[in-house]
Amino acid sequence: MNISQDAMHTELPTEETNSSAETSVSKGYKQTKLGWIPKDWSTPKIEDVFQFLKTSSYSRKQLNYDQGDVFYIHYGDIHATYKKTILDFEKEVLVPRINKEVKLPNNVDFLKDGDVVIADASEDYEGIGEAIEMMNLNGRKVISGLHTFALRDTDRKTVKGFRAYIFKSYKVKRALKTIATGSKVYGISKGNVQKFNIILPPLSEQQKIAQILSTWDKAIALQEQLIAEKQALKKGLMQELLTGKKRFPGFTEEWEVVKLEEVCDFKNGKGHEQNIDAAGKFVVVNSKFISSNGFVRKHTNSQISPLHKNDIVMVMSDVPNGRALAKCYLIDENEKFSLNQRICALTPKNINTKFLYYQLNRNKYYLKFNDGLGQTNLKKKEVLNCPILVPSPNEQEKIVQVIEASNDSLTSLNVVLDNMKKQKQGLMQQLLTGEKRVNV
Repeated sequence: MNISQDAMHTELPTEETNSSAETSVSKGYKQTKLGWIPKDWSTPKIEDVFQFLKTSSYSRKQLNYDQGDVFYIHYGDIHATYKKTILDFEKEVLVPRINKEVKLPNNVDFLKDGDVVIADASEDYEGIGEAIEMMNLNGRKVISGLHTFALRDTDRKTVKGFRAYIFKSYKVKRALKTIATGSKVYGISKGNVQKFNIILPPLSEQQKIAQILSTWDKAIALQEQLIAEKQALKKGLMQELLTGKKRFPGFTEEWEVVKLEEVCDFKNGKGHEQNIDAAGKFVVVNSKFISSNGFVRKHTNSQISPLHKNDIVMVMSDVPNGRALAKCYLIDENEKFSLNQRICALTPKNINTKFLYYQLNRNKYYLKFNDGLGQTNLKKKEVLNCPILVPSPNEQEKIVQVIEASNDSLTSLNVVLDNMKKQKQGLMQQLLTGEKRVNV
């Protein structure tokens, strides 16, 4: 995606500008406590731009996603759930509601379109001051909740669609870190935030920046929609291929139904959490490792339950209604792995490894053991009793090829999406700091 060169021009002041180069490099810019910014931009205090609204604190136990008239903005969702700067209530479905039996205070402040909600606590520095802007409430009652500040511009010093972006500027985020306190959890106080300086372009430039970033968001949303559609098609295709409902020309043999124990060997993991070593030569495979596709890694020097290439590992334990039960991971690397407890390893025999992997991953047979009431712990017998539909080796290979091709297509689409997000992020920082100016 390209932004027209007619829409913007570039000046490049730097934090390292020295006195001898200041005239040429900083022409049209001024030095502030937040760094170099355009001369016609300002750095007001937050309290001079925004009014602080009342917030209310409720626990997750007092919230649900189905019933209730009042929506609730939880700081945890700002960090983990809402991926976009603008929280559009016509599109976002994961905004919790307050349970009907919970009585609200009489002086509660309901949010309006354009209000900004900031998380005042974070487990890491990067999440400090994370902000979202409300959009398309359309009569919905919404309140700002636990560990948040709610801000409203009553004097029209900012424009809708730009307000939360104020807190995305790396210069502002860097300064916010200096007022954060805490050890395991970092927090920012209302007193410090009120006096905190932000960077503001003129209203006309705010509007233009918001339009440009909105255009990028729409393009990213279209790419995400395309990926979601492709994923749905892949899921349907896999369901037909792996059950024999969809056959390839030339394949007419009846499929055989066998129990898992007939086509693989089973090995259970063992706990060795006391042997975790950052410099260890074995990667510990646990439920987090599998559910996040192998990127959560701990190391150990313990040789308990080693894994080998082409082993399939499966999560055997999960919380009620969790998403990890029967989640599988295929060991297709040469790195050395060690199997943790409540995870099993399945070594295929007389069956295509990837075909079996696709058959087992989140298999409905295993999900029936999760009744949503208590933690599910699959037993070895339950794992090995799973019925497996097995076609001929040639048909197994053909099925795998088609699924892999679908995977490759999705991977390419996700690469494009990642690049779009990186490009938007880079442009956003240039626009929010004035390094790249827009023509208005």
